[in-house]
Amino acid sequence: MKQSREFLILLFATVMTISSLYAPQPVQPMIAEEFGLSMSQASLLTTATMVPLAVAPVFYGYILESVSAGRVLLFSLAFLSVCQFMFFFSNTFYLLVGVRFLQGCAIPAVLTGIMTYIADTSEKSNVQKNMALYISATIFGGFAGRFFSGLIAHYAGWRVMFMILGVSLAFAVYLIRTLPENKTTLAKMNPHAAMEILSQRLFTMIYIMIFFMFFMFAAVLNFIPFRLRQINPDAGELLIGIMYTGYIMGIAMSVNVMKIIKLLGSELRTVFAGLTSFVLSLVLFISGDTRLMFLGMFVFCASMFLSHTAAAGYVNKIADRHKGVTNGLYVAFYYSGGALGSILPGLIYEDFGWHSFILFLGVLMTSAILTGRIVLRGHMRRNT
Repeated sequence: MKQSREFLILLFATVMTISSLYAPQPVQPMIAEEFGLSMSQASLLTTATMVPLAVAPVFYGYILESVSAGRVLLFSLAFLSVCQFMFFFSNTFYLLVGVRFLQGCAIPAVLTGIMTYIADTSEKSNVQKNMALYISATIFGGFAGRFFSGLIAHYAGWRVMFMILGVSLAFAVYLIRTLPENKTTLAKMNPHAAMEILSQRLFTMIYIMIFFMFFMFAAVLNFIPFRLRQINPDAGELLIGIMYTGYIMGIAMSVNVMKIIKLLGSELRTVFAGLTSFVLSLVLFISGDTRLMFLGMFVFCASMFLSHTAAAGYVNKIADRHKGVTNGLYVAFYYSGGALGSILPGLIYEDFGWHSFILFLGVLMTSAILTGRIVLRGHMRRNT
C-alpha cells in the first residue's frame, strides 16, 4: 500500500477511533466529582471499554477471514459515532459506563479491520513501515483524545468533546465508503486458526509481553490524573491534559522504528530494548515533583511505543496466513492487559499508596521481560 488517499483515510479513522477510546481519562476526576464517585469507580469508564476490547478482536479476526475489512469498518465506525452522541446525552454514571461498553464492542472491529486492511494491501517488504505509520496514528489519537479532552473540558465542560468526536467519526464513515474492497482478505473461515497461531511459541510469547506492557501503560496513564490531584488539589483538566504531552514521543519512535531495528539488529532486540527502558522509566514517577513526572512521561511513552511498533509489524511480517486472526489476537492481548491495568493497580493505589503502585508495576513488568528473554533466547540466536 502506498501513502495514498486511501491510506490517509485509514489513518484519519484510526486517530478518531483511538481519540474516542481515551478521551474520558483526563476528565475522570471531574466526572467523579459530578457523580460522587471514588477513584476506582470513575476508572470503570476506561475498564468498561477495555473489557470488550480484550475479547472481541479475535471474533472480529474470524469475521475478517470471510468478510471484507472495508465493510466491517463502515458499520463499526458508524456505530462508534452514534455512541459518542449517546455519551454526550447520558445523565447517569451507569449509563455512561454502559455506553462505554458499547464503544468497546465497536473499537476492536475498527482497529482489527484497519490492521488487516493494511496487511492485506501492503507488499511484504512494506508491512513493517505501513504498520509503523498506523501505530503513529494510534499514538497521535491517544494524545489528541487526552489533550483536547482536558483542554475542551477546561473551557466548555467535559461533554462537548464527545459531540465533536461523534461528528468527526461520522465524517470518517463518509470517507470509508470510498475505499475499494480488499478482496484478498476473503477466505474460508477456519475455527482452529487462533489455536494454530497460539501453538507457536514465538507468537504466544510476544502476545504475553504485549499484555503486560499495556497493563502497565494503562495503569500509569489511567491513574496519573488522580496522582496529580493528590499532589496538587488545584490541578485542573488543562494541567492533566498537558501531562500527556509525552505521548507524542511515540510518534517519533514509530516513524523511525525501521532505523532503530536496523541499528539494534532485529525486531525482537528492539522489542526488548524498548521494554527495558519502559520499566526503568518508572523511577521518574516515584517523586512528587510534577516536572520530573512530566519528563518521565516522554521516556515512558517513547519506550512503550518503540516496543509496540516493532512487535505489531513483526507479527504481521511473519504471519503467512490468517492475518485477520493474527491481528485479532494481538489486539485482544493488548487490550486485555489494558482492561486489567486500568482497574486492578488502582486498588493497590487506594489501599497502599502511589509508591506501592509503582513497585507492583515494576516487578510485574520485569518478570515478563525476563521470562520473555529466556523463552525467546533460542529464536533470537537463530536469527542473528
